[in-house]
Amino acid sequence: MEATAKKCVQWGIILIVTGGFMLVLLPQLMGALAESVGPTASIGVGLVDLVLTLVRWALIPMGTTLVGAAIVIRTLAPALERSREAEATDAQI
Repeated sequence: MEATAKKCVQWGIILIVTGGFMLVLLPQLMGALAESVGPTASIGVGLVDLVLTLVRWALIPMGTTLVGAAIVIRTLAPALERSREAEATDAQI
């Protein structure tokens, strides 16, 4: 497997797993944080919750996009290599 495709798959899996854990666990942790700080810090907790929600919903799509990119790289790399070899043989002639 090409190095770029391998890194795309690795990072894609990391982002998907991290996004899944954040999707499941983060609401409960934010609820516990809101209860522990009390009503005086509700604006700060709300802002943190908003930012983490945006991150949480972006991780899984980014991970699947990286896995898809790895598939495209893996599919197109042999064709690109063949075309480079053909150009090299044409240049020698």
